[in-house]
Amino acid sequence: MPDMIPSFSGQWPLLRLSPACTIRVSSSTPPLSHALETEISNLWAQARQKTPALFNGCVFTADRVTATTISGHWTEYRRVFAQMKNPSLFPHLRLQSLAVIGLLETPDGYVLGRRHPSSLYQGNFWQSPPAGSIEKRGECADVSLPEQILAEAEEELGLTAHDLTVGAPQLICRHPGTRILDIGLSLHTSLPFKEVEERWQSCANQEYDQLALVPKKEIASWLQRPDLLPTSRALLEAVSP
Repeated sequence: MPDMIPSFSGQWPLLRLSPACTIRVSSSTPPLSHALETEISNLWAQARQKTPALFNGCVFTADRVTATTISGHWTEYRRVFAQMKNPSLFPHLRLQSLAVIGLLETPDGYVLGRRHPSSLYQGNFWQSPPAGSIEKRGECADVSLPEQILAEAEEELGLTAHDLTVGAPQLICRHPGTRILDIGLSLHTSLPFKEVEERWQSCANQEYDQLALVPKKEIASWLQRPDLLPTSRALLEAVSP
């Protein structure tokens, strides 16, 4: 990943993005050997037995990342899932799935959510919602970061595009092991935190089991918490007084 600089932990590489950073779909899904396809199918079948609701959608994975351009291709989610379950597949699959994550500012402060304990990934950790993989939505093959983050906001918080203003991309952060790449964006709403929480309770999915309000004067204490995920920590650091 070009131009990456060490982050606060040294394990989550962080790159500041240009506000004009673009995403290009530059290649098609590569074919795999029979042995790789078999292993992926077996891992996926085992997971579906435990969690039948798992869906094999189409997600975007990055092949090259710079501060100004991210290029990559669409692939099946089951391939990404298999690599997450068995990181030794990375030299063969080389998948770095792209995700969006927002730091939502309300008039009262910033919003954090605790990932549900039953989550397949990072359960019980706090992060800044909304967040999720970049998925193909409809027939369009292009990637729109505002469209992706707004879709996640409606699913995870019950907030619509009318409630939110989406800012430019700020940074990209790579997860160790899974090699997921988070693109951090700023979000703003005029709704007070209490109303955001009410929308979440009545309209959202079960991605988070708690929401928390972080006024600016409390950011420093949150930055010290070991259960705050690094991408969200980096976004909070950027707005810290």
